[in-house]
Amino acid sequence: MKIKTIILTIFCVLLFSCNGKDELNIVLDNSEPLALAPDVSWAVITEPYVAYKEEKSWTSNGTGHCRLGDIIQVQGKSLDKENKIWYLFEKGWISEDCVTVFNNRYKAKTLAESLLKKKKKNKRVKMSLIIAEIGTSH
Repeated sequence: MKIKTIILTIFCVLLFSCNGKDELNIVLDNSEPLALAPDVSWAVITEPYVAYKEEKSWTSNGTGHCRLGDIIQVQGKSLDKENKIWYLFEKGWISEDCVTVFNNRYKAKTLAESLLKKKKKNKRVKMSLIIAEIGTSH
């Protein structure tokens, strides 16, 4: 009797565990072919506004700008006279103080999205405080 019960239980488990499962489709995102390349690094801008510099120096001329949450491919890396790390991008140099660097684009994208959500939330909070302040000043 015990053997029949065990066999019946196993049969029921197998029968009901294999019903109607959809096939798993894995989609490969080819929009950024270097996203997972082992020798390519990606930087996320962590400051609201950052200027690219001609040389590895804060006093160097600007060659362009980027904003919080931008994801940029790193072209090179070097130390300045004070042993601070500077990263080279297509448009110029940016100090390590203004970026976070990742070994793949997907990790960088996760941080960028998080920074932009936080910025949006802070903006709403500030607007609520301004509205509350205006309401109490009358």
